[in-house]
Amino acid sequence: MAVSAGNGHSWSRFTEYSPNGRRQSAAKHETMHKHGSNSGAVGSELITAPAYPFTARELFGNLRGLLSEARREPMSYDRLAKIVGKSKSTTHHWFELFAHPHVLAFMCLLERLSPAQRHDYIQAHCRIFPTLNHPILAHSPREVAKMLELLNQSAGLTIVTGGRESSRTFVLTALGHTQRGSVGSRQRVAGLDLHRPRNFVPVESVTYIDGSIGLKHVRQLTLRVWTRILTSKAPIMLFNGVWSAVPQVREDLVRCTKLKHVVIAEEAIPHLADLKRRVTTPIHVLTLSAAKHVCGGIRIDCRGVKRAKMEQN
Repeated sequence: MAVSAGNGHSWSRFTEYSPNGRRQSAAKHETMHKHGSNSGAVGSELITAPAYPFTARELFGNLRGLLSEARREPMSYDRLAKIVGKSKSTTHHWFELFAHPHVLAFMCLLERLSPAQRHDYIQAHCRIFPTLNHPILAHSPREVAKMLELLNQSAGLTIVTGGRESSRTFVLTALGHTQRGSVGSRQRVAGLDLHRPRNFVPVESVTYIDGSIGLKHVRQLTLRVWTRILTSKAPIMLFNGVWSAVPQVREDLVRCTKLKHVVIAEEAIPHLADLKRRVTTPIHVLTLSAAKHVCGGIRIDCRGVKRAKMEQN
């Protein structure tokens, strides 16, 4: 919003964020050239469209600040680089130096739409961002609380099963984003998901393989990246469809449960009697179904798997 200050000057007020992501109030001083000033070019006093009032640095800075508020932590260039899939140096250049004329042109086009059109356009081109706070899951605070407790588990096995494939993918991704967004840790999540992330925002520290390329290629690609994934320092490991599609890695997953929290999403529950014998850390099963009174909602039944007394001894 521009505020006239007289003497050929004006200030435009807007919300700006400092490099650490904290909001700060700013008044941008804009000098308006007087008629007949030493501008060095004829007609420089005239303003023509689009006359967009923000720079790309301001757009990116404000977006960075909003992300910091949403994630409750400063958005470092390392984190931003992982989100956008670029190097740290490129990300820094984008946020601090580059003029981004194409981004400004995009904004000038976007503001020509009606508010309803603009909202619909953004909604149509932004994927769902699954978290435990999403309305699809948040309708059941008790179950969400149980899953938050599970995220604090240092080792063990959690099985996500039941419901539709999209529901299992949503819950697994929500666990990943919620853990990835928690404060006080570095790389919090790793893993492998055999789905192309078309409809949901992927977890930046998880590897994705398009399962439609065929089982043979899926297994080849899995084995190619397996060592890197398995040796990650992340305390939580997420695997979507891997147990059933790539039997060669099952022994590694079982061994991993001794030191880390392994979460697998599968249509059918693996043989529990066998898992109870081989997995010595806690086992939980999250059984999904449709929520009756919430459109598109997912109901989660979280239960721990008890071992027989002879097995415990």
